[in-house]
Amino acid sequence: MKRRQKILLYLVACAVAISFLSGCAPQKYPDGLYAELTTNKGPIVLRLEFEKTPMAVANFVGLAEGVIKNAALPEGRPYFDGTKWHRVVAGHVIQCGMPKDGKEQGPGYQFPNEISPGLNHGRAGMVGMANAGPHTNGSQWYITLADRSYLDGNYTVFGAVIEGLDVVSATVQNDIVERVKIVRVGRAAKAFRPTTGSFLKMVDEAKARIKEAAEKKKAAEEEMVAGKWPNAVAAENGLKYVILKEGKGPIPAPGARLKVAYSGKDLYGLSFFSTAADGTPYPGGSPEPFVFEAGKTRINSGFDAAVVRMKKGEKRLVIVPAEIGYRSNGFYAKQRPNEKRFVIPPETRLIYEVELLDILK
Repeated sequence: MKRRQKILLYLVACAVAISFLSGCAPQKYPDGLYAELTTNKGPIVLRLEFEKTPMAVANFVGLAEGVIKNAALPEGRPYFDGTKWHRVVAGHVIQCGMPKDGKEQGPGYQFPNEISPGLNHGRAGMVGMANAGPHTNGSQWYITLADRSYLDGNYTVFGAVIEGLDVVSATVQNDIVERVKIVRVGRAAKAFRPTTGSFLKMVDEAKARIKEAAEKKKAAEEEMVAGKWPNAVAAENGLKYVILKEGKGPIPAPGARLKVAYSGKDLYGLSFFSTAADGTPYPGGSPEPFVFEAGKTRINSGFDAAVVRMKKGEKRLVIVPAEIGYRSNGFYAKQRPNEKRFVIPPETRLIYEVELLDILK
């Protein structure tokens, strides 16, 4: 019996030795695509969702390995090595991706959002693309420091931290990402080898899909508006209105101070009301009057243009297309303690019921 045990141990030892000699060390991660970050605070490991968000991951991997042409660095030079966490907001995100010593703050191109229903910002450690509005992704990316669910739908999540969340939490502005190493485990991940050509093909296909979807959405919304408010009067820049209650007297003079209140909604169930402080929108409650100074107060350009054409006591339904509303930026209310942050998404058509209560002295 002892002889058999010795033989078995010998065989196991031989197998281990052969494995190491042949370079087949024990597998560190499950099958998948990973980014190992070496930072001045310690290591961070990201799992990259290359099957759910192939375009965003191709961009990240291609830049990390220096295989995607960009305007900031020579081809072949790893893009993220030596970069800083240039934006750190406590309880929000740490953000990286501006090239070291590059003349540009980005790669010189933009690619569309890639929203996967199975990925969200619901906890610390989610990895996403920073942008300046829908479909303006480049090279800057972030890691969440808490639940940031209000970003869902407007920012691309393409991975998650699987090791080093303590390092993420300890990161401060200007800490360094010394190196990004891409690790492929399994057949599918090993086959994921982005090139400039394959990446640009994905971008072109995504842009075509988005353009088609935007055109369909706009046409559908125009039809909804025409069906609900067939008597709406068309004004400049796509603005439309219906007078719900007639007012009296002249329209306000430039620079007049107006007492205004409004309720608002989109075409899909979102609703909000004016707040007393400065008129900015917030959900819940009822419309609070605020002082609107003609030519100075800024809600959005469509709303502002409508208010200054109203008379005292008038109530209007005002239809503001996204292009003269909050446009591609959307609206993000100030965070209130223990509440989900209120957001009006980018490219949202808005319906207001506005009342000009008084023209102040």
